[in-house]
Amino acid sequence: MNSAPSIVSTDHLVENYDAIAFDSYGVLVDGIDPLPGAIELTDRLSESGKPWVLATNDASRLNASRITVMRSQGFTIGDEQVISAGSLLRRFFEERGIVGMDCIATGHGEAVEFVRNAGCNPVPLTSIDDHAASLVIAGITGYDWAEATSEMLTLIIRRMDAGNPLHLAVPNPDVLYPDGLDRFAIGPGGLAELLEVAVSRRFGDDPAVKFAKLGKPYKPMFDAIKERLNGCRKVAFIGDQLQTDIAGANQAGIDSVLVGTGITRWETAHDLLDVPDALMPTLLLPSMK
Repeated sequence: MNSAPSIVSTDHLVENYDAIAFDSYGVLVDGIDPLPGAIELTDRLSESGKPWVLATNDASRLNASRITVMRSQGFTIGDEQVISAGSLLRRFFEERGIVGMDCIATGHGEAVEFVRNAGCNPVPLTSIDDHAASLVIAGITGYDWAEATSEMLTLIIRRMDAGNPLHLAVPNPDVLYPDGLDRFAIGPGGLAELLEVAVSRRFGDDPAVKFAKLGKPYKPMFDAIKERLNGCRKVAFIGDQLQTDIAGANQAGIDSVLVGTGITRWETAHDLLDVPDALMPTLLLPSMK
């Protein structure tokens, strides 16, 4: 049986870590408003000279817009402190040699702008596209999703059959996320998983029909966190989901802290005794207060 992780306070984190990375929803905000203690903790870190970053899977809002909203909420935060999964697209495009090419980008507004800022030309979704190099599930708003899912499924299969597969990516791999107080929604990662399962019925485990996942718990996000906090010896990552925040931090060799205000709820440390080692947090934090 696993040993229960220790329950700590925000004082412990400030005193024992050189830097802290935060998830957003369920940790600093509830999806709409700041959670109690979040502004005070981030201000305390800044005042003590300890770096902190926000690492969010939400790719629906450009970093500049996110900073504007958070400042209006009372957070003191700068450009260098925000890492969005959408901003990881540039490296994805570069590694595949497709910068400058057309990219079918779902969603609208700022979600699509991440594609443009990463160096590709966003084009609308259509099942008959033979030119675009990639398909990115950039956002999940602005569509009839029954129709859009059918269009994407048809396009992926048709391009595979033609020997002209698309480079597939989903910056935000979240399957589930808080959407306000005690409300939840299916994330872009849930749509990507649905498509992967459907396409696998035809192509099996072919990696060409797998979506590259850029946000937590996957390596691109944690590589970006390490790069941003370069020089900080002891880093903690505070998140609210075992499968994304905690698993990703553990795999990256970063101490993981599970807060009790988001998706994964717990009352005592013993509630986690049956959690697999890969998902077991280093520490538990009741809240940001």
